[in-house]
Amino acid sequence: MAVKSPKFTLQPDQILLLKAALFPVQEALAAWQTWKKIRGWDQFTPTHINLLPSLFDPLDGDSQRLMPLVYRNLEKSGDPLVVHLRGIYRYTWMSNQRFVLKMSQVIEVLHQNGIDTIALKGIPLSLLYYEDMGVRLMYDLDVLIPTAQADLAIQTLQQPPLALKSSRFESKHRHILHAMHLWDANNVDVDLHWNLLHQHTYPNADVPFWQARQPVRLSNDQFTHALSPTHQLFHNLVHGFDWGETPAIRWIADSYVIYTKPGLSIDWHTLLDLAEQYRVTYPVWQALHVLTSEFKLALPPDVEQRLTTLPISTAETTYFALLRKRSPNQAIKAVRYVQKNWLAYRLFRQGKSDLSMSRWMYRQVRLRLDWPKRDLPF
Repeated sequence: MAVKSPKFTLQPDQILLLKAALFPVQEALAAWQTWKKIRGWDQFTPTHINLLPSLFDPLDGDSQRLMPLVYRNLEKSGDPLVVHLRGIYRYTWMSNQRFVLKMSQVIEVLHQNGIDTIALKGIPLSLLYYEDMGVRLMYDLDVLIPTAQADLAIQTLQQPPLALKSSRFESKHRHILHAMHLWDANNVDVDLHWNLLHQHTYPNADVPFWQARQPVRLSNDQFTHALSPTHQLFHNLVHGFDWGETPAIRWIADSYVIYTKPGLSIDWHTLLDLAEQYRVTYPVWQALHVLTSEFKLALPPDVEQRLTTLPISTAETTYFALLRKRSPNQAIKAVRYVQKNWLAYRLFRQGKSDLSMSRWMYRQVRLRLDWPKRDLPF
């Protein structure tokens, strides 16, 4: 078993801002006051010129996205700065309405053509967990369809009445991707998934998620599905735990509102079973460590014990570590790319895909060579 040591690190001001957005009001307000002091905003006047640009421009993108949630959590606290966040909350609410409308149109067309759907990420999180369309800014909408219906779904969405456009790059490499982007005439991004996890792109990879899906209402007379709460949290931990050079933090807020939702129960052993089944124990272990150490996630004792002994292979640890490594040296980047995809085949596709190792690697190299030529349809 590989040595498990936390790799994900949060900046102190990010931790404070998350707590200001998520924790009960008194704790949240204390965190907000400390955050303001660190950022130099403990003293300001309401007539401060360019208040919001001065506050937001220096922040990372994920910290900016937390501000509507900070506003809703602290709007009645009397803090003089919070009131100035109201406009950001309103903008987020209005912006998100166009994604709900587009999702409704997409779902209607897919259902009319006999294609089942599961809404992913922002919309179900906002409807079922945040219960507020103004606190979680969305940049696109995500919908999962059965793997076997991917070609039909793409064809259906590209035809009238929606007539969505796709990139030549993603169309060419569709069969090794788990999703592709489609855009409408206003450049609203519809992210169409035929597999939930990008590591597991093969038929029947998503059977557990489809079997446990739950209905969610988009409008008075329109329904689609959402992941079950346990699967929603699992997907959030794996997908949201960003392995980029600058780790994302929005997955923490999403996770917190899921596991603190009143009346909701997470099947923790099922979640850990999925982590082992899909060979994603490393990001799940890392994510749960962050949530238990900083954000009040209290696991049952037997789950805590199991987590400490969760088997993580060296291959899995190496694969996820490679996702975060960066180098300006092109030769090193090429070697790491080959190593990462060789491990990906061993971990996620071997025995589950009709592609041989050599064919898989050939397609990955072709994708990499075409990467600089990727295009957008507008």
